[in-house]
Amino acid sequence: MSRQRRAFALEVLATAVAIAALPGLQGCRRSSREPLLTYFSGAHGLTVRYPASWRTDEAEQDGMWYRYFLGPTTGGAASKAEVSVTLLAGPLGVPVEQYAATYLAENKLTSSRPDERQGTKGVAYAFASPDGNMRYSLILLAEGNKVYGLYSQGDAKSFALHAQTVEEMEKSLSLERPASYVLVRDPGFAFSLRMPPSWKETRRFSGGGTLLLQYASPPVAADKGGQTVHGSLTLTVEPLTQEGLLPFYEASRAKLGDAFQVLSHEDWPGHGFVDVTRSETPVSTFRVKRFYRVEGSRGYSLTFESREDVYLRVARWFDLIASTFRTGEAGER
Repeated sequence: MSRQRRAFALEVLATAVAIAALPGLQGCRRSSREPLLTYFSGAHGLTVRYPASWRTDEAEQDGMWYRYFLGPTTGGAASKAEVSVTLLAGPLGVPVEQYAATYLAENKLTSSRPDERQGTKGVAYAFASPDGNMRYSLILLAEGNKVYGLYSQGDAKSFALHAQTVEEMEKSLSLERPASYVLVRDPGFAFSLRMPPSWKETRRFSGGGTLLLQYASPPVAADKGGQTVHGSLTLTVEPLTQEGLLPFYEASRAKLGDAFQVLSHEDWPGHGFVDVTRSETPVSTFRVKRFYRVEGSRGYSLTFESREDVYLRVARWFDLIASTFRTGEAGER
């Protein structure tokens, strides 16, 4: 199994190198002003930040999932990625130190230290090839019978050149577990919500029995001009004009008007309704996921929005955040 895994890692790197060597992708270096984007894996509950100019793709074998990030290329006839960083997740049937041996193999270990993310313990390694020409780093985290990690590699010169970027990526590696999210609670409006630390509050307004609270996600994409693209959350609490979930939903839909095309309407099990809608402006098309709930004399709505071309990157993150929403007595605690 260790030989298969190492062989597959080399195969993934070779594929990534081929992608990076495509015309138009050579000679691309991260500048100090280049934004870092956040990649979110809904299937595995992982996030990591990476430079906007880096190319990324994924692969899977024997139950192991890999998302690799390709740094700038060396250029020339034998163009190859100077450094690659691979996010991984899969089953763990042995102690994490034993699992790490499949990567360390005959290489020279230069350091190892305990690591921990969101309460999950692991180990971080730095090592090099026997001749010192290649450098590697590896973070492995063991959670129950699963392993998560970040594996970086490159020739010694390139690895040193991109050391700061690799370190930033390693520091950003997070297990997206709602229990570790920041608790947002407002007893006056009888709700609570847990927000990822990477999402920042951008606006808060209250008056007349109504509350509006807005958050912005970290950058999840970047346009050619370097402008970053974010997801957003708007939480609205308002007094009901008519009792019941259905009247609140219908009144909310009427306020939105025909500009929002309903793509799907479903029950939010045990809570209310959830809609996915689409809207257009002269510049962009947006997709919105809106959760509706009624508790006592108040109506609550969680409105997640993103540009349509990045919606699938963050839709499961929206669901994860919405799953933490509590109202009434549960929200007051």
